[in-house]
Amino acid sequence: MDLFITPDWAPNIHPLLVHFPIALLVVAALGNLVTFFVPDKWWDETKNTILYVAGTLLTGVTYYSGTVAADTVFLPTEAQSVLSEHADWAEYLLWFFVLYSILRIAFHWFDLFEKKSFKIISFITVLPGLFMVYETAEYGGKMVFGYGTGTGQLLQQEEPESSVPMDSTSNISSFVTKENGNWTWDINSNSVSDLIANFHWVEGSVQDLNPATISAESPLLRLEASEQANLFVTHDSFQDVQIDYYLNLDDLDGKVELIHHLQNANNYDFVSLSSDGSIRQGRIQNGDEIIFQEGTFKINGELFLRVVGDGTHFRGYVNREMKVHGHGDAPESGNVGLKLQGSGTVLLSQIEMTQL
Repeated sequence: MDLFITPDWAPNIHPLLVHFPIALLVVAALGNLVTFFVPDKWWDETKNTILYVAGTLLTGVTYYSGTVAADTVFLPTEAQSVLSEHADWAEYLLWFFVLYSILRIAFHWFDLFEKKSFKIISFITVLPGLFMVYETAEYGGKMVFGYGTGTGQLLQQEEPESSVPMDSTSNISSFVTKENGNWTWDINSNSVSDLIANFHWVEGSVQDLNPATISAESPLLRLEASEQANLFVTHDSFQDVQIDYYLNLDDLDGKVELIHHLQNANNYDFVSLSSDGSIRQGRIQNGDEIIFQEGTFKINGELFLRVVGDGTHFRGYVNREMKVHGHGDAPESGNVGLKLQGSGTVLLSQIEMTQL
């Protein structure tokens, strides 16, 4: 929740705050340089330190507002990795200037600024921080001006595309792999054979799933859940990924896990959705469950689900709204897929995997 009331055209307070710490830190660095050429009675290191401390405090506020903003804006696919870079550089920037401000205060405490050598040291030391300011702003600008993240708030947001209806008599494979390794699985009458051809089972078997294509407005793949877990994943491994699922969980009494970075049955990352409306994000590591974040969602018809595993950043969306956003060690490349457990059925209309 934002600390201030924002106008209708602004998605959150973050874009209104972000320029202030940048300006303060850059002006402080320029003041740092000016002190080499003007008398202390005109400008001194005390004024620079005040600017650095103020800039650092505002950086902390802006960083927090950015973490909130990231959870409220639905990101285009291309912007996912840019957001991760922007968040990483912002965190480096914040910690750098916290430590740098403490260093400057220590210099004042011990009267070290009376020596010109320490003025030089303080200026050289801040240069990496200015590079961090540039990198953070570069990725932030790319998100807004390059991919339109958070802009156009007065325009109706485009709905996610539904699976494309296909002729039920078509002999075209429902699983299409692109040259870059990305793939889309649009359900059609051949999807049972495509399921068997493009996935393998880590737990359970295809017979346990009892897959069948059913007719609706567009073909759907019906999968039966059982008390024994059923986990199937792609043959190929992927590193940084975004996976979009279109699932109907209305008739499921249990849970479905959206799997990525699977090494084996005891090591993988997941977002799980339960029939009680709870969503959990985490990691199975050496058989132990580690939860990054938990939340709730509403089960109602077909759901658009998005899972992102990008370096140390992990995100889970339900119907374009981020529900979980956790962090952990960057995993090794692994398989992606689905895990079902409980009773009832799950209806699948599409899965799309994009490498970031």
